[in-house]
Amino acid sequence: MIDLTTIEHGDVLDWPAVIELHVHTNPDSSDSMLSKEELVTTGKMVGLTGANLAEHDKVLERHQQEALRAEYPDFFFNFGMEVTTDLGHMIAIGLREYLPGIRRAEKLREELDKVGGYLISAHPFRRLFDPVTAMRTGESFEMNPEEAAANMPVFKIAHTLEIANGANTPRENEFAAEVARILGVSGTGGSDAHSNSGLGYFATGFKESIESPDQLLEALHAGEFTAVQQDSASKFSCFNPPYDESNY
Repeated sequence: MIDLTTIEHGDVLDWPAVIELHVHTNPDSSDSMLSKEELVTTGKMVGLTGANLAEHDKVLERHQQEALRAEYPDFFFNFGMEVTTDLGHMIAIGLREYLPGIRRAEKLREELDKVGGYLISAHPFRRLFDPVTAMRTGESFEMNPEEAAANMPVFKIAHTLEIANGANTPRENEFAAEVARILGVSGTGGSDAHSNSGLGYFATGFKESIESPDQLLEALHAGEFTAVQQDSASKFSCFNPPYDESNY
């Protein structure tokens, strides 16, 4: 695993693979306006080398996968999915299709383990600090990062968590980054884009080139990655911000 103590938040990383691990495209995610062509065109423009499609509760059919890889041979495609589970949204990498029972996070992890897959807790703190949400649900989130790392069941099931999500607030991302540090895992990044707006603002950087799904899974399991933030065109820096409760 990468020793993140040797990389500081904001350090520019000249790594060979920068992959968008959390993105939704049309028509496979009905709430997305982003076409596959726009994903590749805009993605390459901002410096991405590939993308993991995380369509909602769906993996693209094999013939669709082959067609995309043939059409865009210089842009890496992986085909995962964002699964709606009893413990929140989770990005599953390694399954060939949606399977019965994986709405239960424990079952999802079980199925992924059978095929050497990888499981990411997506935006685990989204809206938990929002007073309007607390008023609507009648519940408020009172945990500090140490308590969240120790007590939230999702972190006993997922391999890691998303610490940089383009649809999150800064506090939600910073809190997630602190939880990842406590858990001792590298966190991932992704724009969660549903259009070309914000695509690649957050992504995941890898120390080695990623050219196949097997290489992606190997790097994920080895922890050879870090969340990154786009500084300028084709320039990405480490995203591992400190969390200071007094700022909020």
